[in-house]
Amino acid sequence: MRAFLFLIAGLTLQAQKSPDVEIRVVYDNTSARADVREDWGFAAVVSVGERRILFDSGTKPGLFLENLKKLGVEAKSIEKVVISHQHQDHRNGIYALHPRNPAMAIHFLKTFEPAAWEAAEKIGMKPVGIGDGPVQLLPGVWTTGRVPGEPDEQALVIETPKGIVVMVGCSHPGVVKMVEAAERQRGKDSVRLLLGGFHMFRQSEAQIGAQIQELRRQKVQQIRPAHCTGELAHSLFEKEWGASYGQAGAGNVIRVD
Repeated sequence: MRAFLFLIAGLTLQAQKSPDVEIRVVYDNTSARADVREDWGFAAVVSVGERRILFDSGTKPGLFLENLKKLGVEAKSIEKVVISHQHQDHRNGIYALHPRNPAMAIHFLKTFEPAAWEAAEKIGMKPVGIGDGPVQLLPGVWTTGRVPGEPDEQALVIETPKGIVVMVGCSHPGVVKMVEAAERQRGKDSVRLLLGGFHMFRQSEAQIGAQIQELRRQKVQQIRPAHCTGELAHSLFEKEWGASYGQAGAGNVIRVD
């Protein structure tokens, strides 16, 4: 009887165990692998257990598809797509990927410029329009919905047992505002990992430093800046976060246990 109870308890624990989270950086300004080419733009595939979400899709469709293949991601394995904002260095690849997997659910913000919607219509792609406020995409995975900026953006938020992961595309509204929206929506006061573009490449040391202090106040534990963050900002983030800093880098596979 006791052995039977232990067996049942073990099965219950397995059932309650959260699925593994893995992030494959497909497109970035830097490369972590010699065979995965770098370019201006951003894209990453998030695997939550066996389910996959694509976050952004880079600038050059051919290079995006090439890097996707080198990272072992089949088009038909992607269930949902979130495009952070309307700029072409984040959405261009999706128009080449869609014909290879027309069943994907693709999420634009409602406020995207007409050109983004027109390009989708030409190939029979029908994106879902996301408005204000969070939308659940998978169990434990959310879009923040519109964070107002020039242009508006949405972030991807992944809940894990050790805290939330926040992924940003370019942070045009400001990375602090993106993190604030994620924490408020999910009822959290810290971020386990912040990854993506912070759009600081034209900012001064003082401007970057002020945001670093805000991110510290928001209890960002690990940080992986990407794309439009800029060399100065990278050096300041590395100095501040030390071993908890890392570049995103096309070709990187980041496992969140």
